[in-house]
Amino acid sequence: MRLPAALAAVAALAAVVVAPAQAYEERPMRLPATGTGASAASTEPSTWLIAAEPGTPQVDAIARRFGATKLRVGDVFRLPRSKARPFAAALRAVGGLRYAEPNATLTRTSAFDAAPEAYARGFVVAPGLAPPAPGTAAIAVIDDLVDVSHPDLAGNTRVLNPGRVLGPHGTQVASAAAGAFNGIGVTGIFPSAPILSIGLPLTITCADAANAIIEATRARAKVINLSFGSQGDCVSLFSTVQIAYAAGSLVVAASGNEGGAGNPVIYPAAYPHVLSVGSLDATLAPSGFSSGNNAVDIAAPGVNIPLATPAAFDTEDGAVDGVTLASGTSFSAPMVSGAAAWLATARPDLSNGQLSDVLRRSARDVGAPGYDPASGFGLVQMAGALAQPTPARDVLEPNDGISFVDGSVFAKPDQFLWTGGRKGFLNGTADRVEDPIDVYRIRLPKRSAARIRLRALAGNPDLFVFRSNARSVNESAKILTRSRRATKQTDSVKIRNIGPRARLFYVAIPVGDDAAGSLNATYRLEFQRIKFKR
Repeated sequence: MRLPAALAAVAALAAVVVAPAQAYEERPMRLPATGTGASAASTEPSTWLIAAEPGTPQVDAIARRFGATKLRVGDVFRLPRSKARPFAAALRAVGGLRYAEPNATLTRTSAFDAAPEAYARGFVVAPGLAPPAPGTAAIAVIDDLVDVSHPDLAGNTRVLNPGRVLGPHGTQVASAAAGAFNGIGVTGIFPSAPILSIGLPLTITCADAANAIIEATRARAKVINLSFGSQGDCVSLFSTVQIAYAAGSLVVAASGNEGGAGNPVIYPAAYPHVLSVGSLDATLAPSGFSSGNNAVDIAAPGVNIPLATPAAFDTEDGAVDGVTLASGTSFSAPMVSGAAAWLATARPDLSNGQLSDVLRRSARDVGAPGYDPASGFGLVQMAGALAQPTPARDVLEPNDGISFVDGSVFAKPDQFLWTGGRKGFLNGTADRVEDPIDVYRIRLPKRSAARIRLRALAGNPDLFVFRSNARSVNESAKILTRSRRATKQTDSVKIRNIGPRARLFYVAIPVGDDAAGSLNATYRLEFQRIKFKR
């Protein structure tokens, strides 16, 4: 877990997955089209997000000059599209432009369907399996505000930004995770688990979602549920997801409802360190609408789910009773969020990464044997998760790029993994989707040499060493040396420091893209001083 101080001093993140397991861009840069009028307005959002480099002189004064509003995540600013280019130019003039991107719109991933079929919770929680008493493992529902007058949620919901309930979606999501076992309405996966409600506007943008995630992180939510998404990637949203993960939160997101519409990749579900949830129907087949891709981790029921709904919005099924049925990965995700909160309460020793690993490894395989892009590792199973052995803890996460470890993203650089002693080692894990690359800082003493070995215990991780002036894992010109051997083979490289003082290097371990070696790779990284030769 990163130090909490990182939240106060975090700079804008410079890492984003362009497509799962395919590309990784640490320093994206886009700016508005120069065209004007209806054409430009119809193709681009009305607001943009511009990020400044950490320590940029007079950044707040420059922002005020252009009427830019600062987000809660470091030096990231929201401003009208017409002012984005001049603001970016002003930052560039003082050497402070980090990235620019449109403030993309995200949509809630639900679709109403009133056919009666109340099966959902029983597929996840075995008959007779009693939950623990709710504890401190709170679930943040970032969505419409939850209706705290609803009897299924009144006793366990705390609203962090009070206001008007604008829609039913947040209440429905919260009930799937934590509806009370009170003899009426809907019973969630983990009844009466603490809910932190953070309201979003009816139209969600990246900036809105990013600010809400920071608020949930500051409130120490153990699980953060995101039942919305977009085809449009957004580095500012990605940044806050990683900040939340670094602070110890497990982020759970709906995979999307675009399975029948070309099946595009949906964010934030496709980001590393996000538990992406697909939908199953009552036959345990993937729902026709559920988005499937290599980012999907796990699945839960998502068709005709019984849900609590505010009385003011209870118009779908003809009965104003505070209960409705609806479909969508929006409701599959909070089932997994409820399971995660239950697991965290019963096994408080598990880190957020271990919670994710346990839920994936204990899932019930459905469909074709093994992992598949429609249902991931299978149907979430509460009993199996409670009994699953504790997996190894993956240290120093998130470290999915040089910007994660060099002080650009968090309050200070990561500690050196190795500083030139005779021997050193670390056991780690990687995954093509959830953890596609690990980066570590090492320091080699003056006039010395070292051998670095990467022993692949499972899968196909590879070994790269970057020079000290690298700022991105995409800077191929900054690669000092590399080794890319086949699955379960040992990669080995040698490095030297011929200079008169100690020198920094970045050791990067990406996961190979072959099918056999891409999921759940494990490795042992070893360092050893060797004889220095000029």
